[in-house]
Amino acid sequence: MKFTNLKVIVASLLLGLTVAGIASAETFPAGSTMEAIQKKGKVVVGTSLDGPGFSLLNPTTNKAEGFEIDIAKHLAKRLTGSENNVEFVPVLSANRFAFVQTGRVDVSLATATINDERKKIIGFAGPYYLAGQDVLVGKNSNIQNLSDLNGKSVCVVTGTDSAANLLKVAPGAEIHSLADEKSCAEAVSDGRFAALTDDGAVLLPFVKLQPDRVRMLGKPFTKEPYGIVVKHDDVQFRNWINTELETMIKNGEWQRLYDKDLKEFGAAQVPTVDRY
Repeated sequence: MKFTNLKVIVASLLLGLTVAGIASAETFPAGSTMEAIQKKGKVVVGTSLDGPGFSLLNPTTNKAEGFEIDIAKHLAKRLTGSENNVEFVPVLSANRFAFVQTGRVDVSLATATINDERKKIIGFAGPYYLAGQDVLVGKNSNIQNLSDLNGKSVCVVTGTDSAANLLKVAPGAEIHSLADEKSCAEAVSDGRFAALTDDGAVLLPFVKLQPDRVRMLGKPFTKEPYGIVVKHDDVQFRNWINTELETMIKNGEWQRLYDKDLKEFGAAQVPTVDRY
């Protein structure tokens, strides 16, 4: 008799926990991406896992951390009831859009710049961060201005628009492509290339890691609003994420996460969500 009562009590407690977990998440329209993610029980997020401040796999804890990771956890909590219901999938600049298009991931949070050309093939929520393209050079390099890059070997990451942007201001630069920022930064540090151009937010960690080997020009020449990548025609999901970002900005959550993850990157430039 006592054993039976115990089973009833345990079952009731488990049911209560389950109901509480469901109640903490929203109820979404039937057939929406939000509902599908909720039923699946987790959000699958494409992210770099190698970008300090934004998305990094901590080698000590083996846990993902950074501004983009925290935004992903916020979305997971709103969609499923728990910030832990998220799976992070490593992506590169070359495949971060394809992974969303093919359904390998639900969204991509990987320092992807929103621009009109990309909007033709993919959807963007946000921006959630405002960056600007800059240049990384050797510590003792005589390169001081963008015009000095003409005739110099400049590394860019495959799948970014960095080369096109640079050639508008330094048409004589010699462009070389590598798979990721780390490879490019190492090539600049050891003298194989004269410079690396990418967003300043991406370059800054390399300067902090090797201040005696590399430096930034500190002369941003573009505006790079980072967006959360979704499927091109999934307007409903995009609008839902935009609402979440707007709420985070208004209630101070965005600023709290910025101060936690990106304070050393300088004063925050609070973005305005672009609903297109």
